[in-house]
Amino acid sequence: MGRPRLTLGTSGRIAVTPQVVSDTGRWETAPVGTKAQRWKARTKFRDSDGTVRDVTKFGTTRAKAETALKAALVDRQAPAKAVGLRPEMTLAAAGEWWLERIERPGGKLSPNTIKQYRSSFERLVLSSSIADLSLREVNRVPVLERYLQTVADGHGKGSAKTARSVVSSILTLGVRHDVLDGNRMRDVENPAVAPRETTRDADRAFTLAELSHVLKVTREHQTAKDYDLVDLVHFLAGTGARHSEALNVRWADLCLVDADGGSLDVGVVRIWGTKTTGADRRVPMPAWLTSRLQVRSERYGTDGFVFHTPGRWDSASRETVRDRRNVGRHLRRVLDDAGMPWASANTFRTTVGDLVTKTLSGTEAANVLGHARPSMTYDRYSDRRQPAAGASIVLAGVMGVAPMDILGE
Repeated sequence: MGRPRLTLGTSGRIAVTPQVVSDTGRWETAPVGTKAQRWKARTKFRDSDGTVRDVTKFGTTRAKAETALKAALVDRQAPAKAVGLRPEMTLAAAGEWWLERIERPGGKLSPNTIKQYRSSFERLVLSSSIADLSLREVNRVPVLERYLQTVADGHGKGSAKTARSVVSSILTLGVRHDVLDGNRMRDVENPAVAPRETTRDADRAFTLAELSHVLKVTREHQTAKDYDLVDLVHFLAGTGARHSEALNVRWADLCLVDADGGSLDVGVVRIWGTKTTGADRRVPMPAWLTSRLQVRSERYGTDGFVFHTPGRWDSASRETVRDRRNVGRHLRRVLDDAGMPWASANTFRTTVGDLVTKTLSGTEAANVLGHARPSMTYDRYSDRRQPAAGASIVLAGVMGVAPMDILGE
């Protein structure tokens, strides 16, 4: 029988021989009874291209030579070497490599998701106790459970959930490239977090009187003026956009001015969504919002983002997306001063969904909000505790909304 054929990533028998320097200055096998000056460990290894190659390492003792050879075989695994990952690579280094991959153009993740992952990685992983552990050391259930519990205790359940996704994605990448034999994060239980006392009511919508009051307070509030929140809050109230979506709206997405700079009568905003296939949409705006944005365009120009960093109007800031966490923090102050401690930026979206559902239909509301299924709109954004009267006044001009794919764009 012939010698068994090596499979990919396997080695043959390890041969270890003692060596000495000959009279000619070359290394040769040490004669019997002669003390070895070094040891040579050698084997055959089949690489990912199917070629069997010799792998040789040396050591001052037999054990050191064998250890060096075995370590070389681990590092030689072609799939890991090809992608730049190794079991001994730290989680921090592997995470940077993973981020580089998902940030390449043409990926499946949305820009907002990528931004959130990078922020969570830098905030929750790089400064953690597991950042300098190797992938092999991190990939253990007790290690991962302790880490997630620490994040949950210090930053909350939401941050722990995002941190779990980030670390799990890094480990999954290692599994796909044969660096790890499995992703232990899948076996980790979610951390136990005591519910925090809060006055927030995520399911409640503004009544028309409350909405009118909040908008009035916003227009007069010094913080809203200082941090350029007035137009943004009105935009949220008139479109039902997520505040992350609103911050990504460019002047080119608003049909307020034509190519020659002339004004148009129709006010439509193109919203590039972040959640579902129906999230990319066009939403006709009520006349009061169109007029407000028309004034804004005349005041600040129509370059870059509509709601960019406040206080700066140079070309660089016009192309910089505002930090949504800062926006949320400033808006929190405005809502508290308006006597609405239960509300948040998403309450404007809930209000729009509720009003359109009652005034028109769940399908129209799903189109406005960018939901893939109207049933989700009914279940999540229809506040049956409030009367429906007058909804059409708030969102005049909503009829005719359609997802972008129906419009052929």
